Amino acid sequence: MSKLRTLDLAHNQIKKLGPAIGALSGTLTSLVLSHNRMSELDPVIGTLSRLELLDVRHNSLATLPAPIVGCRRLKKLHVDDNALVELPAAIGDLCALVLLTASRNKLAALPDDFGRLAQLVEVDLSDNELALLPASLSGCERLRLLKLRGNRALAPLPAALLTDTALDRVEVDEHLIGGDGLLAGDGADAYNGRRKQLLDKELHAKLHGGDLKFST
Repeated sequence: MSKLRTLDLAHNQIKKLGPAIGALSGTLTSLVLSHNRMSELDPVIGTLSRLELLDVRHNSLATLPAPIVGCRRLKKLHVDDNALVELPAAIGDLCALVLLTASRNKLAALPDDFGRLAQLVEVDLSDNELALLPASLSGCERLRLLKLRGNRALAPLPAALLTDTALDRVEVDEHLIGGDGLLAGDGADAYNGRRKQLLDKELHAKLHGGDLKFST
């Protein structure tokens, strides 16, 4: 067990992960706990210093323990389908994070520290209760994909998020697009320019890959 790197405990009836998991702090890189019955995570999770993937989807978590930010090598974090009302205040300490999926929770706000996730490329916050995104998100300079569908009271996105990041794909509900919608106003031109470049690249790849067929 002391050399275990991957641990998959998905689809069990686990209610609590005990502190014994800390014994794997020097080796464990992937921990899958999805589809269980956990209402909390033991703070010892933060001692898993080599962890790169954590999947706790489909549980009953209302919060994540503050020490989780000790997982400084974490690259992929999946917390979808829980009951989360907030994310850790110091989430920016997860400095290696590339992918965060937190759809179908009860998030009403994001911590300002979110903007310190400088390696973040993809975020899924669909089907939450978000009304306003913090301007600090502009610090996520590598961010390219942001999923926001199902946040029906969402205010227009911060202009700096559209101008200062690599964002080229935003997914939102159709009634929030256009006019004075989420992608209107300052920053919209910068985003639309990157979006057009992405679509042009995808079209070029399909044309030269033979995926497109034209009827005659």
